[in-house]
Amino acid sequence: MYVMNEYKREVSKLSKKYWIMGLFLCVVVGFVGYQILGSTGIQQISTLELEERLAAEGSSQGVLYLDVREEHEFREGHIAEMINMPLSSLPETYAQLPKDQEIVIICRSGKRSMEAVQLLQEQGYTKLVNVKGGMLDWKGAIVME
Repeated sequence: MYVMNEYKREVSKLSKKYWIMGLFLCVVVGFVGYQILGSTGIQQISTLELEERLAAEGSSQGVLYLDVREEHEFREGHIAEMINMPLSSLPETYAQLPKDQEIVIICRSGKRSMEAVQLLQEQGYTKLVNVKGGMLDWKGAIVME
């Protein structure tokens, strides 16, 4: 009887150990999958990747760089290659944007640019890229007006 109880305790310890390891493995796999696949299905790049794209020769051909911050924010400092079309006016002005070009969108933090991407997707745009972190993460040169 004693041997049987000892055996049950060992099995119980092993079961808990494997259960905890299995749970940990599921969390790790889920986190890695989330990071790789993203939660939105929207292509995103970092500000460092944006800087590399802008520095690459001929990178502007076929790409429109769009800053969706308000005009006063844009004047306070923006990336030279960006054009300004505030998110607040985008529902009225989006038709000016080409549907056949990739559009890379930035804002202050990444929130408004993501909203702009979603708005443009609803209007049939497909070649959209959101810049994660926005101007807060930008370390490159800026133009002030």
